[in-house]
Amino acid sequence: MVVFVINSIMERKALHFLDTWYNKSNSKPLILRGARQVGKSTLVRLFCQKNDIGLIELDFETVKLRQIENDTSFSVEKVLQEIELIARKKVIDRSLIFFDEVQLQPKVINRLRYFYEKRPELRIIAAGSLLEIAMEAARFSMPVGRVQYYQLGPMTFSEFLTAKKEDIFLEQLHKRTLQDESDASWLEQGADLLKEYYYTGGMPEAVQCWIDGGGHEEVRDIQNSIIQTYRDDIPKYTSNKEYSRVIDVFEYTAANLGKKVIFSDIAPVHSSSVKTAIDLLAKAGVIIKTVFNYCNGLPLSAGTNPATLKLFFLDIGLYNALHETRWGDIFSLSSDKLLTKGNMAEQFIAQHLKYLNSKTPAPELYYWLNNKRKGAAEVDFIYSHGGNIYPIEVKAGKTGKIKSLWKYIELKNPEYAVKFDLMERRERLSSISHKVPPADIGKELKSNLIGLPVFEVEKLNYYLENIKS
Repeated sequence: MVVFVINSIMERKALHFLDTWYNKSNSKPLILRGARQVGKSTLVRLFCQKNDIGLIELDFETVKLRQIENDTSFSVEKVLQEIELIARKKVIDRSLIFFDEVQLQPKVINRLRYFYEKRPELRIIAAGSLLEIAMEAARFSMPVGRVQYYQLGPMTFSEFLTAKKEDIFLEQLHKRTLQDESDASWLEQGADLLKEYYYTGGMPEAVQCWIDGGGHEEVRDIQNSIIQTYRDDIPKYTSNKEYSRVIDVFEYTAANLGKKVIFSDIAPVHSSSVKTAIDLLAKAGVIIKTVFNYCNGLPLSAGTNPATLKLFFLDIGLYNALHETRWGDIFSLSSDKLLTKGNMAEQFIAQHLKYLNSKTPAPELYYWLNNKRKGAAEVDFIYSHGGNIYPIEVKAGKTGKIKSLWKYIELKNPEYAVKFDLMERRERLSSISHKVPPADIGKELKSNLIGLPVFEVEKLNYYLENIKS
């Protein structure tokens, strides 16, 4: 079940994961993935501070472990001795050793398995923002079976609410079930809070500024600084030849959020060059790929067409900063506009779905598309949980207007579908039916619809697990 911690600004759900990981008897070294400035380093430091754990931190922007590179006489004990010298701290049982910016010495990742085999009582976390790219460049592979992964994204909506101390709203959000209605007053307050999150997004520095009473322009300055950092990072993982393509993809995503990618519109070059640029930005965590899925069975990863995709940004606040969307522009939006304006609702859902299963090494997003001239349709997201596939729509319209979802139901016959909106509902789980057009007179489609407010996306797994309870 989703856990909502009501405490300080830096409370993250990942703290609960770290607590479980640290206290297991056989914890593997942890690789903490995530884009730059999502709070990886702060998370580790806060965890150690809250739990009175001795932290031994090495930042590879300032240090290098020589013994890690020693191929002729490598030993874990020699590396630990070097760590003690650099950190000026003794490594003891249950010490937490934190390798930060580890992409700058990628061989550390390759050696993590030996720490697990030789000193299993130690707890080791490696974090970096460009890990996959660095490992590929160094021609190393991830130590399969000897490490654990956690994917950290921007602060979620519930973490943002925790920071704002919206205790009553969070408590009600936490207690809601599929049997409870979505009433007008609750939806109205949720929509207002959603507007704040649309503007600030979930980058911790921007959220901290907002919580501390910073103005709209101060938050926007921080967001623009982060965007510039991402732009400045591009030369670190691209060649001169690739640089312009990656910039093209960055700008294209901002202008075509959530739309089917047309490779020739990005740059007049061979599509493979554009695909490479998209993959690089996705691996850096700056954009989120959502790939076409045939939805013919599980696992979903086995039924994709990587050439058909749409793109989202890491964070909705950064997206609005790129578009120079002002606070007043967002604050004045009606509930319907919150769901349709600039694909912001899809961006919100995408960045939350991406990290719902953070323990997955490389969580992917999918969508479904029917390109046939008769019956063209697109379902915003496809999600799998508990051995089932769920189509997800993000819409302002009423049930009868979910044309694409009905086409999916006609072709794939799912038992349940999900719709995110901001509608009042007495029944959040309902049976739905639809008669197909006259050409097929007498045919009626049926399914079950889970209708949820957009801001409840973090509880999706909980609801799917409790559909029949």
